[in-house]
Amino acid sequence: MRGIQVAQYVKGPQELKVTDLPDPAPASDEYLIEVHAAATNFFDILQIQGKYQHQPPFPWVSGAEFAGVVLATPSGSKNPKFPVGSRVFGASQGAYATKVKAKETTLLPAPEGWSLVDAAGLFVTAPTSYGALVVRAGVKKGDCVLVHAAAGGVGLAAVQIAKAFGATVIATAGTKHKLEVAKSFGADHVVDYADPKWPEVVKKLTPKGKGVDIVYDPVGLVDLSTKCTAWNGRILIVGFAAGKIEKVAMNKVLLKNISLVGIHWGQYAVHEKETVVAVWQGIMKLIAEGKFKPTVFSDKEFVGLEKIPDALIALGGRETWGKVVVQVPQQEGKSRLETPPTAKLFSSTFRRTLRSSASGLTVAAAATAFKKNTTVQPAELQAITKRNMHSKVVIIGSGPAAHTAAVYLGRAELKPVLYEGFMANGIAAGGQLTTTTEIENFPGFPDGIMGQELMDRMKAQSERFGTTIVSETVAKVDLSARPFKYATEWSPEEYHTADAIILATGASARRLHLPGEEKYWQNGISACAVCDGAVPIFRNKHLVVIGGGDSAAEEAMYLTKYGSHVTVLVRKDKLRASHIMAHRLLNHEKVTVRFNTVGVEVKGDEKGLMSHLVVKDVTTGKEETLEANGLFYAIGHDPATALVKGQLETDADGYVVTKPGTTLTSVEGVFAAGDVQDKRYRQAITSAGTGCMAALDAEKFLSEHEETPAVQGNL
Repeated sequence: MRGIQVAQYVKGPQELKVTDLPDPAPASDEYLIEVHAAATNFFDILQIQGKYQHQPPFPWVSGAEFAGVVLATPSGSKNPKFPVGSRVFGASQGAYATKVKAKETTLLPAPEGWSLVDAAGLFVTAPTSYGALVVRAGVKKGDCVLVHAAAGGVGLAAVQIAKAFGATVIATAGTKHKLEVAKSFGADHVVDYADPKWPEVVKKLTPKGKGVDIVYDPVGLVDLSTKCTAWNGRILIVGFAAGKIEKVAMNKVLLKNISLVGIHWGQYAVHEKETVVAVWQGIMKLIAEGKFKPTVFSDKEFVGLEKIPDALIALGGRETWGKVVVQVPQQEGKSRLETPPTAKLFSSTFRRTLRSSASGLTVAAAATAFKKNTTVQPAELQAITKRNMHSKVVIIGSGPAAHTAAVYLGRAELKPVLYEGFMANGIAAGGQLTTTTEIENFPGFPDGIMGQELMDRMKAQSERFGTTIVSETVAKVDLSARPFKYATEWSPEEYHTADAIILATGASARRLHLPGEEKYWQNGISACAVCDGAVPIFRNKHLVVIGGGDSAAEEAMYLTKYGSHVTVLVRKDKLRASHIMAHRLLNHEKVTVRFNTVGVEVKGDEKGLMSHLVVKDVTTGKEETLEANGLFYAIGHDPATALVKGQLETDADGYVVTKPGTTLTSVEGVFAAGDVQDKRYRQAITSAGTGCMAALDAEKFLSEHEETPAVQGNL
């Protein structure tokens, strides 16, 4: 191959040379990609000078962001997400070459209608801006957003995202041409920040001069931006121009109640993997709707690896706007896959299939859309989003109950539509099992199976039998008349109808959100002793249960089979458990009950596992550190029934009431399955069982009600 190899640090891009190099040798978990376009970044310049925080050992090929075609799949994978010929984009060290190797977790399918040049500049800028504005700042319709350096790569992405969410955008830049570019990408107002009075100008552009609600700052203008930020405003700290760290007058932050919010997108894959999935789903939705377009610099073309130094110099000299991408033509007759049969992937299909993997994050899961069993094709997806779509049966949920129901209904040729949700209840599609690790008590898997893998298999089985799966959250339903009406979160004004509905929205375990909880969740912390108690990390260890009711007593008794000792923390001075359960608990030789005691902080060891729990006596205020290798919450669950509140009968705890021995609810034609109606067992296998029951009940109902009345209701 040909590429730009760095054997020693250089003073600048002008010293970079293109040479002939050996082809990269992919590891067993890596793809080999034919590079068709490579994007430039400021950190590329820092890296070749030895000034970046991540410096590979010499010699290394420079560049990190690319788009191209898959030449070879990982040798160690029996079922690769991206077949040979797939058009992909992503990030991996060595992008400034004709070939690059990359792991599956760093690849995504190129959006429909986008060239590889367009896609090459998407991987870094788009999620950074989306994560900042949507995840961190909560941008919404009516907000006034100030985007600094708005003609830059992340700036143009921010302008488009803010506009897509209904915000008014004020864009700043340093030249007339860049201001025009920002305007062309949707900015409502543009301001030259070379003008010393720009904060005053910005403030005057806001309603009643109150200031902006959100500041998006990738260059280091936080202190000056406080002058034009509204009360309760948020300032997003995205980066610093030339690495200069500014000082901020904190009195202005205090007086205006301003929140300073950082965004380090690269670390989300380490600390919040599920957020990465949600962000890419959101981006692909905007692309599919035409609300986000490529931001590639088009004033001048850079063609060939030899032009990469020129592109980097132009980027470093602030001569460009948007994303500077270099085309990488393949040698005559050498590019085997210029127009692969899978050249385009419908972006809504991408949105539907994107999810996290059992082993961590694999944003590349969307590539399952290439498989033959994928049921939703572009034309079908257009039908799904069409107003007044009618289905015989709709399933709301994404866990074992939902997919079991889908399998049975699909085999009955009822063509079920399953709404798996978009981070519904704060959980990725697949439900609670996506947040756990290995499952050992689900029949058919003698060696255990990861929670995410189990849900992936269930989903694949649903699809096999014709289930249409939609990654949108059902936001409202009208159960007052048949056919029932419902609308989604993304299209609240568009209603669809169904003759029957299966509610399988689940329940979420309550958590205390103690310091250290997120870090050690599933690395010592759980909300289900029956699910996780037998895991090796808990065997013969000191375990803690928090709670004072029957559930806490049952979980503590169960854990005595595995732990060396179990401590139960009860906030009050007595147990809420029944007399018999309290008696058993208090008299068990392996159990200690500590009254008037609460958890304060979770601590861990160098292996990343929980090792201690700081507790506090609520009467004296005294704190103590306990040895604890496991912490189990038994403080209750919250069923996801807000959607049907006031329409279906629920019990005092919010669970849907079903007719004993069935899944029939108080409304004829509506069925409930899984944890949304099960406050006792709450197991994957029992959820699957009730999913089967709901499908059979729904099938019987539909066969008895062939005639569908006219659409009525209140939605």
